[in-house]
Amino acid sequence: MTRTLGWLQRALRHEFAAARQFALQASIARRLGDPKLAAQCDEGAREELRHAGLLADAILAAGAMPADGALAVLPTGRTRDELLDEACRTESAAVLLYRDALRATPSRSASRDLFEFLQREEAEHLALLQRMRRIAA
Repeated sequence: MTRTLGWLQRALRHEFAAARQFALQASIARRLGDPKLAAQCDEGAREELRHAGLLADAILAAGAMPADGALAVLPTGRTRDELLDEACRTESAAVLLYRDALRATPSRSASRDLFEFLQREEAEHLALLQRMRRIAA
């Protein structure tokens, strides 16, 4: 359980950092005059916070306290293309994080189910961002 708890804590930090990144990117997109991208980034921030809440719940259910360590500062970008590139990198990192967490988590556990769900959601969001990037190109 200790290893699984470590993956839950790591995922929690990633989700909070991603939420901050998307919130900042939404503001930048609004300044760039791109309301569609701003709305997508706002939705991304809400999704990441929802993920963080699920992870915090799982950590508490395991009898531990969610770690409040330093969050990574994820780059935001300055142009529409840079915003999309950085967002894609963040979502790609999340997909890989959950892949690795799944490899280290015993089958038939609530944590495994959560990691599978979050990996699916992150992969869907990554695919959406990649489509937006192709449309912009």
